[in-house]
Amino acid sequence: MSVYTYPAIFLEEPEGGYSIMFQSSLIGGGTQGATIEEGMEMAMELLAIALEMFFEENKKLPKPEKLSVEDTIKKLGLEDQGYKGFINYVSVDYESYAKEHFRKSIKKTVTIPKRLDTKAKKLGLNFSQILQEGLTKAIKKKEKAMKKVG
Repeated sequence: MSVYTYPAIFLEEPEGGYSIMFQSSLIGGGTQGATIEEGMEMAMELLAIALEMFFEENKKLPKPEKLSVEDTIKKLGLEDQGYKGFINYVSVDYESYAKEHFRKSIKKTVTIPKRLDTKAKKLGLNFSQILQEGLTKAIKKKEKAMKKVG
């Protein structure tokens, strides 16, 4: 399944624009947009990022939850400030989005010693694959170390 849909709360900000929030089991934060259209675009991006994090960590996606604008306003302590809002379903074609934003390859120029270049070419090694594998390993190691600290 490539298209994922979750409800989101759109709160109208007093100074204009919208704050958008998903259920806390999916996303620990929110996003904003100056218009409904921009808010929807930002919500789709935030949903795609949340999905990517779940998939990268091999975690099971939470089921969509029923949301309440009134409960959210109370939870945020905004009931006396005249906030209004609505619930809208946000869908994202994850595979298409990921292909364009998360998996799109970019060109990097690296410098390596000539002897490594010569040996690697003789062995038919794929430089891009090795760099990707090494970066992935280094990132996971660094993230693990950062979790221990924080």
